[in-house]
Amino acid sequence: MHLREAISARRSVRAFVDQPVPRDALEDAVALAVQAPAPHHSAPWRFLILTTEADKQRLATAMGAAWKEDLAADGLPRDRIDDIVGRSYDLLTKTPALVVCCADMTKAHSYSDERRARAEWSLYAHSIGAALQNFMLALVERDIASCWISAPVFCGDTVRRIFDLPDHLEPHALILVGYASPDYNPRPRTPARADDYIIGPDSLADRE
Repeated sequence: MHLREAISARRSVRAFVDQPVPRDALEDAVALAVQAPAPHHSAPWRFLILTTEADKQRLATAMGAAWKEDLAADGLPRDRIDDIVGRSYDLLTKTPALVVCCADMTKAHSYSDERRARAEWSLYAHSIGAALQNFMLALVERDIASCWISAPVFCGDTVRRIFDLPDHLEPHALILVGYASPDYNPRPRTPARADDYIIGPDSLADRE
């Protein structure tokens, strides 16, 4: 599979068949994920792979509890909260493999001002994003589907606590991994035009 084909084939899939994902496929995807660029030669990527029912339930339950608190603070009614979190729990516990990607911040630079401190954190977030794309594209090559979920970045303390992770690891993202259900029908993609996304002095609008 060529890179262009892999990029086009990668879709956010949330429906999977009840079939385990081979461990070697997950490990190979991690090995390719960590070829991503990183700040300060830090190689900050750490992957927590969860495949047992007990671990998936622990994660879904703990993150669900944290999400319920946030939704209640937003003023959503209890029945609506239960519906949202219940669907999330079902999705996470029925997915063959859950992969939490964390950033190891031990090599992060420390700054006294908020502007540079925020920029430093962003460097690691960007690197995590690059690694996640590598990870998901590596899975596509094996016909394994995936879906990126941002939930852990909203409840990092919760994820660290339930899996006894050290404080210097920051959970950033959750990837659902499995073989796509035959009932899954991806939304058609409109062909992308680069000029729709290019800004600045050499954008299409400025050339016309």
